[in-house]
Amino acid sequence: MVKICWKIVLCMFFSIVFTFILTGNGYAGSMTLKMGTVVNDSHPNTIAMVRFGQLVAQRTNGEINIKVYPSSQLGGEKEMAEGIRLGSVQGAIINVSVLSGWVPEGQIFDMPFIFRNDDHAYNVYQGPIGKELARKYEPHGFHVLGYWVNGVRHPMGKFAIRKPSDVAGKKMRVIQSPLHIDVWKTVGANPSPISWPEVPNSLQTGVIDFLDNSKSSYWSAKLFEVADHFTELGHIYSVGALIVGTKVWDKMSYTQQVAFEKSADEIVPFQNNLLGYNDDLALAKAVAKGATVHRPEKGPWAKAMLPIWQQWAPKVGGMKMIKKIVDTK
Repeated sequence: MVKICWKIVLCMFFSIVFTFILTGNGYAGSMTLKMGTVVNDSHPNTIAMVRFGQLVAQRTNGEINIKVYPSSQLGGEKEMAEGIRLGSVQGAIINVSVLSGWVPEGQIFDMPFIFRNDDHAYNVYQGPIGKELARKYEPHGFHVLGYWVNGVRHPMGKFAIRKPSDVAGKKMRVIQSPLHIDVWKTVGANPSPISWPEVPNSLQTGVIDFLDNSKSSYWSAKLFEVADHFTELGHIYSVGALIVGTKVWDKMSYTQQVAFEKSADEIVPFQNNLLGYNDDLALAKAVAKGATVHRPEKGPWAKAMLPIWQQWAPKVGGMKMIKKIVDTK
């Protein structure tokens, strides 16, 4: 009978277990993941996603490749979110307000004037608060790798907007978000959700008088042609979550997951810097085409919209969480 050296057996067993922990049931060979954006291939979000895919491929030695589908080829943000949950889409950049049906607390990033500036926003969503929020998405099928700013919102319209009373009684287009509707009702506007493709015609025909969106969208959608007044207010930061589906994430090995995390950590500041540059350039081009820019005092606007904090606090984690964001350096 062959004698068994249990020390050798145990060493082999723990070696196998350790290797399994490191490699898991990761993708062997080559695997292509579909990830989408709702913007065109020249937008900073798509450029950043493509670069993210390049970094992942490099760090996984070609084991995982990411195919980026821009311009809503995989559907709108809501459709992509559903696709991620089902497994037909493997990842996307999706606005936290769109994900509010699953994680309403994410709308805390949509609160008006909650961020002082770009650096403050970055420190919040990439810091402990962002990580705490990211864990809430996991049970719903979304593994959040990080966040970035899809755009900073500013009013734009057919008339000069300098103070809150200027929008009283005016018809406004907002995104399909109860929070955004409430924000603008607070300052006396008449907001209503209208799909993005309908915005230019709605401005031309008088269905709406103004809207809010980013500097880049003001230029790319040629809104300056029908809304020649742009107000640099920056009242809401539109924050997107860089997501990969938990169905995909759980199949990755430990080393593959690390590759994704390192790539996300690298791409977030890249996208933020690219977006800031692109926004400034876009507004300058719109001004060259005849747009008028107004730069009002933000204090009166912040004061007028402040009641939203109390109204929405119970839905987004409470005033304690809002204070944590405000106090973040």
